[in-house]
Amino acid sequence: MITKIFKVLIYLVILLIIGIVSGHFTFELLSYGRTVVMPELSGRNIEDVKKLLSSKKINLRVDGEMHDVHIPEGHILKQDIPPGNKVKEGREVGIILSKGPRIRNVPDLTGNTLDAAEAVLKERGLKINRIIYVHSNFAEKNIILAQRPEPHESGGDAFKIVVSLGKFPEEENR
Repeated sequence: MITKIFKVLIYLVILLIIGIVSGHFTFELLSYGRTVVMPELSGRNIEDVKKLLSSKKINLRVDGEMHDVHIPEGHILKQDIPPGNKVKEGREVGIILSKGPRIRNVPDLTGNTLDAAEAVLKERGLKINRIIYVHSNFAEKNIILAQRPEPHESGGDAFKIVVSLGKFPEEENR
């Protein structure tokens, strides 16, 4: 009877040791898997990024798209894991794709007053970003002389106009 108890205890100790050793190796395998360095993705073409991440065994997730004046359409605008961070193979990185600059049809504002131009732009959801005032012998005060983007161009959000201050002061006194 004592030998049976002794055998059962030996089997339990052996089973306990095997459990601890296998648990340790499982933990090591799961927690210390192969890591890679997250590359810089911003500004890169989506197709190039797919190939790069595939070679590093990192999965790609597109979280959305945004308009951006500086990053062309189809290129990465942002990534949710900063470049240089170490990540495990199989990890997923979320990105925001650029839709390029917001393109709008540009109205012809030349010859209009500044107030009329602002009303037209407001109606179309555009704003004047910069006004340059110049003297002109050919246009009355507050008349728009030029604009950027021009009417034949497609424009983004940066709208600039040149507005007349009227004749030069010395011309008025003559």
